[in-house]
Amino acid sequence: MRVLARTNISHIKRFLASRRAAGPAIPVVAAFIIMSLVGIAFVGDHNYLVQQRDALKAASAAAGLATALRMNSLDSGLNDAELKAALIPTARRYILANLPEKWRARAAEPGNLSIRLTPNRAAGTVDVRADAALSGIVFGRWLGSWGWSEIGIRTQVAVGTERIENVVELVLAIDVTGSMSQSIYKSGPNSSAPENKRIEIVRQAALSLLDTLSSDGSNESGRIAVGLVPFNTTVNITAERHGWVSDHDAPHKDIPPQFGPWGGCIEHRPASADLDLSLATPSEAPFTMWFSPSTLEYRPAEREQLALLTGGPVKGNNDWEAVNTGVSPTPKYGKPSPHFGCPGTPIVPLTTDLDGLKQTVRHQLEPWPGGGTMSHLGVVWGRRLLAPEWRDAWGDPRFPLDWGLDGDLMNWKVLVLLTDGLNATLDGKRVYPGRYLPHNTTYVSDYTGYGRVGMNAIHPPGTESEGFRAGSRFHGIDDGDGDPVDTLLDTLLRESCEFAKQDGIEVFTISAVPQGHKEERSLQALLTNCATSPDHAFVHNSSREGIQDAFRTIAQQLVRFRRIY
Repeated sequence: MRVLARTNISHIKRFLASRRAAGPAIPVVAAFIIMSLVGIAFVGDHNYLVQQRDALKAASAAAGLATALRMNSLDSGLNDAELKAALIPTARRYILANLPEKWRARAAEPGNLSIRLTPNRAAGTVDVRADAALSGIVFGRWLGSWGWSEIGIRTQVAVGTERIENVVELVLAIDVTGSMSQSIYKSGPNSSAPENKRIEIVRQAALSLLDTLSSDGSNESGRIAVGLVPFNTTVNITAERHGWVSDHDAPHKDIPPQFGPWGGCIEHRPASADLDLSLATPSEAPFTMWFSPSTLEYRPAEREQLALLTGGPVKGNNDWEAVNTGVSPTPKYGKPSPHFGCPGTPIVPLTTDLDGLKQTVRHQLEPWPGGGTMSHLGVVWGRRLLAPEWRDAWGDPRFPLDWGLDGDLMNWKVLVLLTDGLNATLDGKRVYPGRYLPHNTTYVSDYTGYGRVGMNAIHPPGTESEGFRAGSRFHGIDDGDGDPVDTLLDTLLRESCEFAKQDGIEVFTISAVPQGHKEERSLQALLTNCATSPDHAFVHNSSREGIQDAFRTIAQQLVRFRRIY
């Protein structure tokens, strides 16, 4: 186009300079000049306006997808006008963000960008119609400089979404600490109802989510795979995976016959090289088997001294050697034993057998007392269920799929983390080792996946001498300055959440703490930070209906995984 324009103008100049170009020919030449310039300008403007149209169309397409996803998270009770008003800011933000920078400022001018939405709740779609004047290249400038009105582009674009059979890989990471057996209501007439126990509410909500995912034949093609990670301060990989541990036959971890075999729980790998948070597989860095030791023989002289001071026998933290249980094929993990603190509900790798997973949730998802809460485990093991690096470890050649695109299909990896409390290690209090003396704060916790507090199993940089205690949160215990020590476990959660989001995993979080609980606001902030966005954090739902709505909203988004057409 530019070469043609220069050639035409040079020929015209030579013609006008010629003596033969005179008289009646001048008007004809002038008309020819004007027509040539107009033609060149219109061709240039046309190409430029086509670019603008395509850019606006692409930006509206992004807004169509964003508003459809946003609609799924909004209150279903909104009327049409309220729904449109709630979606318009999202549509405008995505249109402007996806326009090229050279047109963004112009489109953002007051009154320029007009957006009309047509939501369809039943179909889960939103039509986005965008109208903007972005300016032409020649006439918009020349005519404007001569006092004419500027000529711009006004493009109207309709964008919709459709349901497709893309792959969804979902992990439910569920807190199964002892407090999950308590009511979601802190007090009142509903607090004692069995159906209002947190674990029961979560169980029913999870079953409802699985029902939604498997309804109307949506999983006949195996495009939805779901896994389960129950956690407290450890996870249960099942005893069948004894090849994952390095000390399965270690003499110091022999479990007396009356307590049955190893239950399948594991202790964390060292924090050095971030192995405790990493995607290193068991073949690269094996785990060690869970073995909660008895405290009967720990510092016997100190224990005897405490007995004299208290005037009676000192109850141990986990004195299972003194328990005459008899042979028990099913270890009681909630009682003193080498298994104490080990959840009996095992991890379930990604599976398309949603009916089988429902049976696990219905009959095995139970709270297990002991240890405390370490929510980062839900995220860490959720990543391991979703990471293709672990495909061989889990033994299923189908799952987990590769990150992002897997052939022609988009693989959407999702993690839902639910917990009912801040990260904590439980204080033994009036047990040994515990708070028999005012300043006896060594080994005050139950046994955890990192051992007992004070065993130097893990520590933040620069606090090696403090050991695990430097990062643990206690109930009423501090390090002498009046501030609870809660840095390390929260840091581990933040880091694990960041790793998951960097992997491309979409992270949803759900709080199950009662309203008015002293930890409510702190937990809300922690879970909001962990989630992919504030819209992914369901932290204001301290009721039976609130938790059910959170799972329902997430399920709706999963079954409406779409693409632009």
